[in-house]
Amino acid sequence: MQAKVRISRPSRRITVLALAALGLSAFQFGDRYGLDGMPFVQVQPLVSDLTRAQRIAKRGNIELCAGQPVRGEAATLRGEFTDASCYLGNHAHGYDHAFCAKFCVAAGSPLMFVADQGGQVYLVLSPQNGIRLPENVLDRIGVPGIVVKGKVLSADGLRARAVEGLAP
Repeated sequence: MQAKVRISRPSRRITVLALAALGLSAFQFGDRYGLDGMPFVQVQPLVSDLTRAQRIAKRGNIELCAGQPVRGEAATLRGEFTDASCYLGNHAHGYDHAFCAKFCVAAGSPLMFVADQGGQVYLVLSPQNGIRLPENVLDRIGVPGIVVKGKVLSADGLRARAVEGLAP
């Protein structure tokens, strides 16, 4: 014989109110204003105004990591900056390729660092999320034998260099 469980009216109301509160609180997490779907061309200008970008993200309930330092192991390496498209596509790099590499990076190709010792290849990151690399670093694309300081990190088999600057 099964026992019937009866919920009194006050308990039923509390249950309904609790479920409604949980449902409403779920809307407070995640992208409130469709920021994740914003076209790239609308996001790109915000890079020059980090404070505004952070304000918009906070209002939209989005975590913006911009400005946070990149973690990694400190290292100084000698080598060359080049673009990923030409280097990986046909191994083009060096002085003869400097203008092309700068052009490709300006068009959006990832920047890479090819170390002199061991020929290790690294994806180049800025030392802080969402902050552009300094102009003096970008001006050295295609110049062999430069020494850069920063951090080395890796994830899922990909090596990266967070470039803090050029070493003297």
